[in-house]
Amino acid sequence: MSNSIRAHQEWDWVGRFTGVVVVSLVLAAAIGGMDLFEKTFVITGKLSASQLVRFLGYSAALAALWMMGRRATIALQQSGGRWSFLQHLLLPVITLIVVASTNSVALLVLKPLMNPAMHNVYNWVFIVAILSCAAWVLMAVLGQSSPLTEALTSAAESINASSKIRVCDNCSTSNESVAKFCKECAQKLA
Repeated sequence: MSNSIRAHQEWDWVGRFTGVVVVSLVLAAAIGGMDLFEKTFVITGKLSASQLVRFLGYSAALAALWMMGRRATIALQQSGGRWSFLQHLLLPVITLIVVASTNSVALLVLKPLMNPAMHNVYNWVFIVAILSCAAWVLMAVLGQSSPLTEALTSAAESINASSKIRVCDNCSTSNESVAKFCKECAQKLA
């Protein structure tokens, strides 16, 4: 099997994650914009079904984006190569984007329920979180963030270890975690 085909197979998950992000955003906007959802309230006069649907869709998109960033960081760590310099920068940047976006997404359902004092506390929580993520990005640019990035990715790797693909020692083909033999060369998997 050629190296380009193998590299494509190792990164085909990017399309699936991108699809989840796009479909979540489109569905949230389309369904949340429907008149039926805008005029139906979960909490009378405060929280509409439209706000709830948008919150769920946008939250799913942000979660998928962060998981895609985490998985790309792990893949870059494992593959090395010319893009390996991104391995410590990608996750901090994605986390900053997700945390900053989560502020307005969470407000879809929380703002109608908060008084001004609670809203001020909420704002400060996000100010601290966004500044922390920005500091992480700065540390990554200076090459000082590898321990934090590695801690987040190694924890994720150990959680996913049981469901992870198995790579054939003979031909390097990715196989399902339950496979006993390689689907490409039929060699017994370790």
